[in-house]
Amino acid sequence: MIPFLGIFLVGLGVVSAFQLLRARKRVHTMITTETLSAQELSQLHRAALDAVGPGAFRQIAEVAGVARPSAAGPLTSQLTTTECVWYRTRITRKFETRGSRPQQRRRRSEVVSDFLSPTPFLVEDASGRTTVLPGGALIDHAPKTHDRFEVYGPGHDKPLGLIDIPGVTRNERTLGFQQEEWTVAAGSRFYARGEARDDERGELAVGAPEDGSPFLMAAVSEQDLLAAERRKATVFRALAFSCIPVGAVLLGLAYAL
Repeated sequence: MIPFLGIFLVGLGVVSAFQLLRARKRVHTMITTETLSAQELSQLHRAALDAVGPGAFRQIAEVAGVARPSAAGPLTSQLTTTECVWYRTRITRKFETRGSRPQQRRRRSEVVSDFLSPTPFLVEDASGRTTVLPGGALIDHAPKTHDRFEVYGPGHDKPLGLIDIPGVTRNERTLGFQQEEWTVAAGSRFYARGEARDDERGELAVGAPEDGSPFLMAAVSEQDLLAAERRKATVFRALAFSCIPVGAVLLGLAYAL
């Protein structure tokens, strides 16, 4: 028992240490990146177009304001048909496996679909609007608008037209599907940190940085996101600095015994 507990605590401490470093990096990234208004970005972009031409503008920046749909109009989410500017849909299959004996049953789950809408939308501030290219990236703190478990049986339709999912086999039985959805509504507070750049047509947008630095998006203000990351860092620091030493002591005791 002691060795397993020691291994668990050391593992938890190591994972917490990695999460602590990630939270600190995100905080540092937000603090050291300049927030630019839509007007300021447009002026920098226009100057680059005049000096070099389209396709050359690159600027790491933050944009903040409220989310607005693009000229194409709002999106409609897959599960609840909610109008929004961005949505995420995740389907998790819950199933039961059987062993060699009738009593040997184990419940498991697997994510069979996790879709994040890549459609561009706008961030509006007092000076204008900036296009954001989510590109299938996660948006932090997007409100969950749907969370429901649907029992699955013979003849039932699979959610979102999913195919090639086992229903009932000799050693496995699908119990149902957990359906979850997150959406960002038009008018929601929004923050993004990425690379503002133009394409060959000279159109400006903020997307994932090509240098690999963090691409941050959140359906909250920058201040709220900073506060959340700092709280995470506090929790993970406590776990890392407590679990690793205690786990190491338990492993040492187990080895000595």
